[in-house]
Amino acid sequence: MGSCAFDIFDIVGPVMIGPSSSHTAGAVRIGLMAGQLCDYRPKSAEVLFYGSLEATYSFHKTDVGTFAGILGMDTDDERIPRAKEIAAERGVAISVGIAKLDKGHPSTIIANLKAEDGKEYSVRSATVGGGNIFVESVNGCEVSNDGKQNCVVGKSDLSEDELKACLAALLPGGTVEFIKEAPDGRMFKVVLDQKLDEAGKKRVASAKGLKEVYCFGAIMPASQEGGPAFYESVAALVRTAEERGVAISDLVIEYECRTSGRTEEQVLASMGGNYDVMIDAIDKGIHTERKLLAGIFQGNARKMEEFIQAGKSICGVELSRVTQAALAVMELNASMGKVVACPTAGSAGTVPAAVLVAAKEKKMPKEAVVKALFAGAGIGKLAAEGANISGAVGGCQAECGVASALAACVLTELFGGTPAMVAHSFSLSLANLLGLVCDPVAGTVEMPCIQRNVISAVNAIVSAEMALAGVDSVIPADEMIWALDDVSQKIHPSLKDTLKGGISATPTAKAIEKRLFGKNF
Repeated sequence: MGSCAFDIFDIVGPVMIGPSSSHTAGAVRIGLMAGQLCDYRPKSAEVLFYGSLEATYSFHKTDVGTFAGILGMDTDDERIPRAKEIAAERGVAISVGIAKLDKGHPSTIIANLKAEDGKEYSVRSATVGGGNIFVESVNGCEVSNDGKQNCVVGKSDLSEDELKACLAALLPGGTVEFIKEAPDGRMFKVVLDQKLDEAGKKRVASAKGLKEVYCFGAIMPASQEGGPAFYESVAALVRTAEERGVAISDLVIEYECRTSGRTEEQVLASMGGNYDVMIDAIDKGIHTERKLLAGIFQGNARKMEEFIQAGKSICGVELSRVTQAALAVMELNASMGKVVACPTAGSAGTVPAAVLVAAKEKKMPKEAVVKALFAGAGIGKLAAEGANISGAVGGCQAECGVASALAACVLTELFGGTPAMVAHSFSLSLANLLGLVCDPVAGTVEMPCIQRNVISAVNAIVSAEMALAGVDSVIPADEMIWALDDVSQKIHPSLKDTLKGGISATPTAKAIEKRLFGKNF
């Protein structure tokens, strides 16, 4: 499977309905890609799960998310929790099962669709972290699409030269990404600047010499063709910022403007929208008690409010507010509320709790916080691409660990730290959570996920304070990203969201698992 490139708003984003960015938002996007093959009006839809999803799809609502996408809903659609009911209302037959594969990405989803015209499609994809996806194939034809490409793929009996000529005539301006030999012909892929319209689809589908044709439109914003490459390392980002006398956030905003084709005002407005969702998530999580999906516990944010009001805070009300905010956002997330994945939904409470609470206490203006979020997003992008941000791939260190390091970067820049200090805060923070495994009880995003967001938020604050005080991380940020990747590969598969080890394998956890599922996995 190909590697995944992350955009800035893949790190602080997407805005989504919880509980999991990988297993809910990513599933929605996989459904959106597959569903366009039948114009989001399937006659039937079967979804099969592989790897870590085999045990966890139910309480991550991966099945619900995939069906929602197949029906045309986006990641922040309030109807997502009702996707199965909506499918029934539309007369769509749906089913779920386990994929029998020799090997594959640990978060593989196969969507088998039957269209109203009787055509059948089998789309194999993977959700790779933070709501990002990779579509591998459709009916055996290679797709290699991250959801940010408009493309046409298929098979042909034509010779390579004939096929090139045919594709050039059918899709003028398109870029032939590959032509590959296959047992029953040649597979091809053509990347387009714009989504093919209905007339174009009919033209391609009826072309002589093309045995199969599948058209995909981008479901996420794509970078401008020929846009600038991002900085190759944290060191390069810091060095450039120092040379130009600007903040890291300035460079990241500049990059986002050039790659997205948007103005600085538009880019800042997008991040401002995410900021507003974070604020709203804290407020809703504190003041509206909701039933969590698994119901392992609830109301912890409210309990913290009672604790604060009783004057029992040990280290001051500020720290208690950070704890409360992290609990509040994660309880909202675990009840399928709207949050910002940052960089994942499983770590969505960390940045709001660490950054927004501290900013409020120090009366920092919204504009300053919004701008500083780009510093975390830029370095978070390097961590996601240099290692990973998926619990199923790298353990919780890749989710809460990176979220904590990202938050530390934001805080350090927000409170006047130099670019070098920002990098130190990242390394200091990530080092403290390196090796953290992904072992959720019964596969839910509740225990210990919710409480770990508290720890990662507090860790971000103390790491930022150390960096601002001049404490040297010793190990450079880029080497810490390398260490994250190294540990990710060495963590045993049983400790990567499979319910086979750690807290999820304790007797109490197994009892909860049996109560919820009627069996143990």
